[in-house]
Amino acid sequence: MDLSTEKTQDFWFFIEKYIKKYEKLILTILLAVSFLYITYKVLSYGFMPSDDALRHIGFAMRDNPEWADVLVIEDKFNIDHNAGWHQVLRFLRKTFDLNQYDLLAISVGGLFLLLNFFGAITAPTAVSWCIALLLVLVFDGEVLMRSLRGRPYIVSSIATLVVLRLWALGNKENESVPWLQKNWVKNLLTIIALSLGVWIHGTWYIFLLIPFAFLLAGRTKEALKLTGFVILATIIGALLTGHFSDFLYYHFVVPFTIYSEETYNNILVSENWSGMQSVSWMIFFVIIIALSIYKNKKTLNELIYDPAFMLTWLCWAGSIKIARFWVDWGRMGLLFWTAYRVDELIKSSASLKKPRVRYCLTVFIIICLIFMCSHDGQGRFTGTTKIQPIDFHGQYTGDALEGWAPEPGGIVYNDSMGTFYLHFFTYPHAPWRYIMGFEVGIMKPEDKKVARNIDYYEEAEEYLPWVEKMTEKDRIITVKGKLKLPDIEWKKASKYFWIGRLKKKSE
Repeated sequence: MDLSTEKTQDFWFFIEKYIKKYEKLILTILLAVSFLYITYKVLSYGFMPSDDALRHIGFAMRDNPEWADVLVIEDKFNIDHNAGWHQVLRFLRKTFDLNQYDLLAISVGGLFLLLNFFGAITAPTAVSWCIALLLVLVFDGEVLMRSLRGRPYIVSSIATLVVLRLWALGNKENESVPWLQKNWVKNLLTIIALSLGVWIHGTWYIFLLIPFAFLLAGRTKEALKLTGFVILATIIGALLTGHFSDFLYYHFVVPFTIYSEETYNNILVSENWSGMQSVSWMIFFVIIIALSIYKNKKTLNELIYDPAFMLTWLCWAGSIKIARFWVDWGRMGLLFWTAYRVDELIKSSASLKKPRVRYCLTVFIIICLIFMCSHDGQGRFTGTTKIQPIDFHGQYTGDALEGWAPEPGGIVYNDSMGTFYLHFFTYPHAPWRYIMGFEVGIMKPEDKKVARNIDYYEEAEEYLPWVEKMTEKDRIITVKGKLKLPDIEWKKASKYFWIGRLKKKSE
């Protein structure tokens, strides 16, 4: 060993000597600051999700609303199926006097931080969670964007991580946490996590994937117990909404309504698309499994008895039919499983016991994670800021749109969900309704037929059934430009939106 190497080693061992006792605390602070910075950076771009987060906030801005006050829908679907999330947002709004932009920051940033906080505490170490997240991001950058959507499914993802932590591990992994050895603690935490997921998110039936994964892993006793907990949590969550029977009815009927519709797959919302997930995940699994077998003497037999592994592949297979199985639940199983494999590899590595390697690698991982999560490549964060709503209040356009806003009691005939999301968020108290909201499947049959024909044929004549129903109070809002429709006059209302109204009789 030459003198320079010896001095370098002395330096790193000197550092280790003085911070050894505080390593976990320092690391915790670094990671907390890192995720806070990522959240701040993303929000600083003006990032605004383009989907359901906006309608949740718009709905929470109103007191005691019904969806029939906002949308033209069938009576049987006039149910608040995300009651828990709306109650949380409404409580925050009233308690802290927040506006919709404050609630948006809380939804996007708060849920992102909450997901990673629970990811860190359900993983063997916070570092292993960060490494797992970094590895998965290399293969699938959409993991990050999905966790920044500000939607209540993130609470269900968190509940999934908690349940896997409580039930999927062996005795060795739980020895370091004595209170987890007590069954009543595990049972209570499981019921709380699942109940919050049901109350806030609503899709209670998706939690049945967890006991099914345990059953496939040969852990029948735990599978039966978890099935009972899912049923109990569904009852508790439904009761918390204050609309027990309506809640259960909606979440049982609507999925069948949506998925039984005979239509083209590509005109459904993207998370309901069919199609096999990328085969690149095969490469990911092969690498992690090969390392585990080589370094930690794992066997393939151990994999098929791992509920997290089985949940991941169960959701991957389910995504061949419906993509959402993978994007919201399969990825959680993947992150959880990967974090534990990473931890095993770290413990078996002699190099990582050296302070120089350990400290430098940790800093490198944190920096890479920050860069991966906060860059605005291809305008993924700033892109949404270009799509501005129509300025009905004349804040920027003055009286240029005077007389063009939908009138009280009117209907906006919009041909895209994005139009509804953006304008309902911007004008949550507007005295008009939208023909198309957050799901085409809940529209009235005649309106749903028009919407599907517009998506499929993309011809102006497909709007005629709506034009025939229009009154002077109503408006058409489209991003497809000035449509050639009889008796309709048009005005370009913003960079992307055109607004149409019936011509006055005198004309």
